[in-house]
Amino acid sequence: MNRTKKYDFNTLEQRAHELICNEKYEDALRIYFYMADGDPSLDAGYLGEKIAICYEKLGEVYAAKYWYGRAAEENPEVRLSAAAAYERLGKIVTIDDLLS
Repeated sequence: MNRTKKYDFNTLEQRAHELICNEKYEDALRIYFYMADGDPSLDAGYLGEKIAICYEKLGEVYAAKYWYGRAAEENPEVRLSAAAAYERLGKIVTIDDLLS
């Protein structure tokens, strides 16, 4: 990982939260992806869930389902809301229409 400037996790999270409150989900995603870069556990699923929330707000349900699943997979005991969202989206997000 070769970043020219390192940012504090809490500062990044606070700014991403502000962006979400202002419905600037694409910008929040940019911050969350920056935070997740090089972190295979996605900060124990936390970042995966935040990414999923942004995608769902943007109406990108396929991406949201994927990231909820990643979050739940990384920390199944804690990311219960991500697991529930994954199950909820699983009822509406299928690829059956693409395969028939």
